[in-house]
This record gives sequence, C-alpha cells and structure tokens, in this order.
Amino acid sequence: MRLEDIARTLLDPASTQQQLQRALDQFIQTCGKAGGILPDPAFSAWAGDSFLAEGVAIAPQAAANCARDYQRAIMFTRGVHAAIAQASLHFPDEPLRILYAGCGPYATLLLPLLPLYRPEQFSVCLLDIHQRSLDSVLKLLEHFGLAAYNIETVQGDACTYQHPRPLHLVISETMQKSLEQEPQFAVTAHLARQLIDGGTFIPQKIDVRLCLTPKNLLTEQPSTGASSGLDTKRDRARHYQIGTALTLTRESAVALSRSARFREERQKWELPPLVMEIPALDNLECCDAALFTRIQVYDQCWLEDYDAEITLPQRCTDMAPLKAGDYWEISYQLGSYPRFHFGRITRPENPGSP
Repeated sequence: MRLEDIARTLLDPASTQQQLQRALDQFIQTCGKAGGILPDPAFSAWAGDSFLAEGVAIAPQAAANCARDYQRAIMFTRGVHAAIAQASLHFPDEPLRILYAGCGPYATLLLPLLPLYRPEQFSVCLLDIHQRSLDSVLKLLEHFGLAAYNIETVQGDACTYQHPRPLHLVISETMQKSLEQEPQFAVTAHLARQLIDGGTFIPQKIDVRLCLTPKNLLTEQPSTGASSGLDTKRDRARHYQIGTALTLTRESAVALSRSARFREERQKWELPPLVMEIPALDNLECCDAALFTRIQVYDQCWLEDYDAEITLPQRCTDMAPLKAGDYWEISYQLGSYPRFHFGRITRPENPGSP
C-alpha cells in the first residue's frame, strides 16, 4: 500500500474500521522495517524514557506504539489535515512553517499526509528529544521518496526549543491521560508563544474534568466501537461531572503558566487551585472519583471519553473514600512529573473559585 493510499484511507469518512486499522497496520509495519524501530508498549521500568525538567519523554519504541491506538492516530491525522487545509487558505502567499514537536520515530500525524501536498507548500521541522527517533524518520523520508520536501530534523527538548521564525502550525501530542507524566502543558505553553498571528496549535483544546462514576464502569481499554465487548459506549458515559479541573488551549496555557506559584509545603510549582464539593448522590459509596479527558484535535475532530488510551478515565485514589459535602482543592503540578494534586480542605468561603 502506497503512503498516499494510506493517507486517503485514514481521511475518508466512508472507510470502515477494518480498512482504517489495516491501513495503520501497514503503515506501522513499513515504518518499523524501514526505520529500524519496532513498536513496543515499553511500560516496564521506564525503559528508554528520558526524564526532562518538565515531564517524561517516552522511549522511541513506546512512541511508535502510539500508532496502534487507532482512533487516536485517525483523529489526529484528520485534524492535522484539516488544519493544513485551513492554514493554506489563511496564508496563501508563503510556505507553511510547521513544527512537529515530539514526532517520534514515525512522524505518524504528518508523514502520511505529505504526498497529498506539493513540496513547496511546506517548511517542516521535526523535533524530538531522542536522536534514534529522528534517525528513523530520516530513513522513512528516503524510503517513501520524500526528499523533495523541505524537512529538517532537530534533536532537542520541545519545552525549550526556539524556532528561528514564527510558526503557522504546531503539532504536539505529548500526553498521557489526564495530562499526567508527559510534558503536554509545558510544551503547549512554550511553543504557543511562537505561533504567528492566526496560527494553529494542535490539539486545539484539552478538557480534563473531575467526575463521579460507578466503580464497575471504569476500564483500562479504549473503545473500538461495536466490537468493544461492552454493552454500549453510552453506558460507559454514565458519570456525574463535578467540574472542569483544567482546560488547555494555546491561550490558556500561556496565561496559566504565568500564574503558576511555588507551594512550599509540597515543594512544587502549581497552577492556581480549584475547589470542588462532593455532591450527595444516591449510591455514592458505589462510585469513584475519576479524571476524564476530552480532546479537540482541530475543529470537528474530537477524541471523546474512552476513544483512546489518552482519553481513558484516571481513577483519583487520593479522594477515596468519597463523602458527600467534602471539599477538595485540586491543583495541577508542574515539573518533572506533571500531575493533579488533591487535598481535602474545610469549607471555603467561595466554593468553586481559585
């Protein structure tokens, strides 16, 4: 299967789930063979990960494995394609300057799309902390006959990288569910400042919400449609939203990063906290608190709850056992291991306020 055929299958709304998965499997198999890095979950012992000042950069094998998270790869590819089309209309007189930060060994969210465009339409920078990933990408560019495209590779940290010119489009999917572990927030806050007026950051928006959900509905497997083995995705959506813990956009990332404060008691930099109350629900003892993540990749391209590994719920074990009327202070911690912190507090004067 040609790279262009893979792209057209992924972009075609009429493609079946089997066709989509077959196209991605073919892409993964070709990239693994030509680039020399095979996908591997690599969840044990942090194998090959890089520990950065603002989060963990997962190993090249684990980054390659993200392409197996089918709905995630499909929605991001479609979102990137739609963003490029819109940017081409908005900036018709110059090549689009695109930065793909954390491209991994396959540059999965952009590489399949390149044959759909003329080489002169782009100036692309592929950025990754792991030189092994960049070496793989260079082999893939040669393998797929993309030498005519203006593409450079840069080894570096996306949290500190400075592009020489303002960017039209930044692509960076460097996250785990509930924005834990990886540096998505820091990357967004840093690179959003480098966008040209009218430029686009992908993903456009990430919402992390605190919800209560029946214990038996929490799962560790993303949805695969009718074949998921669960009754329906609707059943898994039966949760009560207490509030939004964090909304991450290019604008909010910049503003929130400026308002971060150092908390002496925890020796952590944190975003301004929110206060939320546990409601008096029937059968509260049968519920868990969990963080749910929704991602607007671009425009109409969304990843909803349970669609992908990065939108699976994250159980909030620190909040157990739940008690109606309890107030919790929720803050997002920055640094080498980003995560949400939960602390039970006495009744505040203005519940729900920072």
